[in-house]
Amino acid sequence: MNDKKLRSMNEPLVRIVKRDTVPLTVKIVVYAAAILLAAIVTGAYIYCMSDYDIVTTYSTMFTGVFRNDITVNSYFKETCLLLMISIALAPAFKMRFWNIGAQGQLLSGGLAAAAWLYYFGNTMPDAALLPIMAVSAVLIGGLWAMIPAIFKVKFGTNETLFTLMMNYIAIQLVACCTDIWKGIKSALGVIDRKAGYVGSLFGLKYGWIYAAALVLLVVMYVYMNKTKEGYEIAVLGEALNTARYAGINETLVTLRTVFISGAICGLVGFLYVSNLNHSIASSTGGSYGFTAIIVAWLAKFNPIFMLLISLLISFVSQGSSEIANKNTDLNSSVADITIGIFLFFILGCEFFLNYKLVWRRKDAAQGIKKEASSS
Repeated sequence: MNDKKLRSMNEPLVRIVKRDTVPLTVKIVVYAAAILLAAIVTGAYIYCMSDYDIVTTYSTMFTGVFRNDITVNSYFKETCLLLMISIALAPAFKMRFWNIGAQGQLLSGGLAAAAWLYYFGNTMPDAALLPIMAVSAVLIGGLWAMIPAIFKVKFGTNETLFTLMMNYIAIQLVACCTDIWKGIKSALGVIDRKAGYVGSLFGLKYGWIYAAALVLLVVMYVYMNKTKEGYEIAVLGEALNTARYAGINETLVTLRTVFISGAICGLVGFLYVSNLNHSIASSTGGSYGFTAIIVAWLAKFNPIFMLLISLLISFVSQGSSEIANKNTDLNSSVADITIGIFLFFILGCEFFLNYKLVWRRKDAAQGIKKEASSS
């Protein structure tokens, strides 16, 4: 048997081959198709679980998001919070430092802000207290993130597991402090202090959150794409040996980048305490620390794309919650399931954008068939 026939017989039915490049128009079409399929599957799921057809489903979701000023503000608030955490993770991820500890960094920063509020909220004016709360939250969030980064650069530890475990430590620290602060009460609730509220901005209740998200989006885009530091992050993430050959200080860039990542999460924790809850709890931030991982990855670490994905996820989440509130056949889990469906299809289309299926050649299949019949 010659080499050609042998190769034909050994050729698999289908192979996965990495694509070279994909035009932007093709990417847009594939993403649009994935979102459309996700919308259809979501409509079918809700129809099977309740009496809502697909038109009623999405009209209810749209109403739940854009019914009045309260729902619209809530929608943009949730979008901005998710966006800021995604922006925080982007530089670390681009450097191939897998920071899974956004939740812990948010909580540690929020706890620092809440501690200042609890102990000094009745003795310090806002003009002094709020800057201290903000700086403390940013520093503690950054330092909390640097703990696994130091172990990574010094001892080569796995940052994924380390940052994940740090989340649970932060959760328990918050639970311990709030248990002490609440005293004999069943829950901490709102910290009853005179100062510590950032108030509205431009007449908007969540104006500071909107402003912070917008500033971070612009600054991070410029930082990652137009600065020497952003170039170092990209090189270190793409080719470590090249970075070393170019004289890039791996330790310095890693620690600096991870500190920035944690600092932004700490800033979000400050906004939760000063603008949203005026308190802290182990559940502060919800699951955004993990959802932001998917947002950052899907956006290829581009802040502009992160904004678009955050808008979509927040719409699906708030709209699904509205359906659950209006339909007794559904419960609050419908929002998580719906988000899961959309993320499943969007993540799935990533495979087809990066890889293609190559089927066995027709002549190869015929050759195998002939060899089998002759034997």
